[in-house]
Amino acid sequence: MYHDIELAPRDKKYKHFYVLASDFDWQMRSLRRAGYTPITFEQLQNSLSGLVPLPKKPIILTFDDGYRNVLRYAHPVLSREKYPYTVFVVSGKVGGTNDWVSAEGYETSSLMDWDEIREIKASGLADIQAHTVTHRKLTDLTDEEIDVELKSSKDAIEEHLNHSIQTICYPYGAHDHKVVDIARSAGYSYGVTTDFGRVRKRDNPLRLPRISIHYVPPFSFDYGIASMNYWWKIKTRKDRRG
Repeated sequence: MYHDIELAPRDKKYKHFYVLASDFDWQMRSLRRAGYTPITFEQLQNSLSGLVPLPKKPIILTFDDGYRNVLRYAHPVLSREKYPYTVFVVSGKVGGTNDWVSAEGYETSSLMDWDEIREIKASGLADIQAHTVTHRKLTDLTDEEIDVELKSSKDAIEEHLNHSIQTICYPYGAHDHKVVDIARSAGYSYGVTTDFGRVRKRDNPLRLPRISIHYVPPFSFDYGIASMNYWWKIKTRKDRRG
């Protein structure tokens, strides 16, 4: 799970918002050298349905929010590697900023507009999926508000991009049984959270865990050596889902 891509380190409080472009490039090269195969949610669905087996060391690369820097800095690397990836866009904020962080004292960052989203989609590598309309925490909303956030986002993206939306990324990872039930009724087949863990065959497809990748300095007392921290996350069997 990625968010934004930056050229230089930001203030420490932003560490969970981004990775450096240079680190991202190293991470993608490292996945290739280690034999990992990025896949799509469609491939995952076909495998879980018993239609086709997964490749060796499968991994799904996801980017939350739809930052413009994904186009600038991540897409060229992913194109070079021919890696498919998924971008979860906030339909009501496309072409704007991630203004939902302002209330928490953070500076905003630019999001891709529809033409830029179409550009990465046209490459055949980027799968665009839903991240609600406004990025509100769904567990704080009424049933009707949840339904609007999920259905309207799905409808808007399908209208703009002319392809089926099957996966929802819950803002802040916030979900419960009610949210999952409404997502299912809205027509979603998959839902991704921020719970730390690897996907298992017995998992509820609307409550899938992910592994968060964010900025880590080359060496720190909190994370140790950055490269070792990255590989620990990729390889660990630790599971922190709720």
